[in-house]
Amino acid sequence: MIVTNWTGVEVKALRLVALRLTQEAFAEQIGYQPVTVRKWERAQDARPVRGKSALDLDTQLARLNNDQAERFWAAVTEARSVVSVHPGGYEAGAITDRSRNSLGAYAWEVEGDVKRREFGRLAAATGAAVALDSWDLDGERLGMSDARRLLDRIDELESADQRVGGAQLVSYAVEGLARAKNQLETCAFATGTADVFASATGELAVLAGWLAFDANMHPLARRCYSDAMALASQADDNDLTAHTCLHAANQSIALTQIGHASPHHALQLVERARDLMRGRPPGRIHALIAIRQAQAVGLLGDRNAFGRAIATAWREVDQAVEYEPIDECPAWLRFVGHTEVRGHEARGYGRVGDLAKAVDLLEATVSDQASVRNSVNARAWLASARAAAGDFSGALAEAMPVVEHLGNTVSSPRTVKVLEPVRRATAGSSAGAEFGQRFDALTQTTITA
Repeated sequence: MIVTNWTGVEVKALRLVALRLTQEAFAEQIGYQPVTVRKWERAQDARPVRGKSALDLDTQLARLNNDQAERFWAAVTEARSVVSVHPGGYEAGAITDRSRNSLGAYAWEVEGDVKRREFGRLAAATGAAVALDSWDLDGERLGMSDARRLLDRIDELESADQRVGGAQLVSYAVEGLARAKNQLETCAFATGTADVFASATGELAVLAGWLAFDANMHPLARRCYSDAMALASQADDNDLTAHTCLHAANQSIALTQIGHASPHHALQLVERARDLMRGRPPGRIHALIAIRQAQAVGLLGDRNAFGRAIATAWREVDQAVEYEPIDECPAWLRFVGHTEVRGHEARGYGRVGDLAKAVDLLEATVSDQASVRNSVNARAWLASARAAAGDFSGALAEAMPVVEHLGNTVSSPRTVKVLEPVRRATAGSSAGAEFGQRFDALTQTTITA
């Protein structure tokens, strides 16, 4: 991915967000005077930075590490919230004519990361691919029926995710998100519709972020969550903001485990969601907030704080089951029940060192899961916990059905990563040879962060 036209938006994102340098320090690094950098940062689309200056900026962009590049593209996307093709020209390669004009800032990711989804082709070969209709987002004037139709499509996409996992569905969700954002920028709206459609688009952004997270595409997930936060602000939708915070916290928690994030950042997101939801009756939203807090403090090794948070989650979910009818709560909260709390309680006990309790709880979680994707993921966590507890034969017994599903019906690179401790624990043993071969084959076709 490159920038073919450098304007002030890109230059500021490179200097201030990616490299975190003052104008003076950036000028010294790139070999120019500060006055020149200030001139670049005033450049407009009609008169971008050209010639050797643009080449030198290209060189600086190419030298960014992954974290810096992620910050750069997220900042550019946020600054240029318009979805139509960026005047700076993100080079996306040969994407289809149908999607080129609407994917905009997402185009390079759809062409690059998403189209490397060998997982999707593997699942499709065994009949697991999901056929979803094309996005019907082409009107010039939108009303409530269009917002409802978008929400219905989101429900279909969520149902598909429960069956087959996120890796098959990312490109479809991202295309829909780009088209919906384009409509927000270009269409006329009936009275009272614009905010409703913006909120619906934000819900799609959260779902697209989740699917990218499940596909282990973390930069794309972060970009989707950033869009969701912007849309929540546009629509003045506190529920959408809280929803996004809790998903972003979940991603931060996952990245903490591989050294790419901090649980303190996750806790900040959780606290923001809690502040927004203060005064709401006891129920699933408070249970989910407590779950995310328990996840984060568990990673910090604070067993007492973990115990308090998980106790709150149990109390809130008990209240929800008794007093909050499932059909009266938002669709994105309906997964929050006893099984969800138990699964995170189990993982938390594993993180604080109580492996026996983690295994017991995970055994119950596996038997309670309703969807195929969740059942496969829960069994992977059980296999991982058994391996950590030294029960290698038990770990392999749980892990083999997981790799069978991951090779045939469910495409979730996130779940593949859960099995890594089993692979390490059984490497070199004759009993783990078949699992090792199948796991290695899966890791060669999944998407890396």
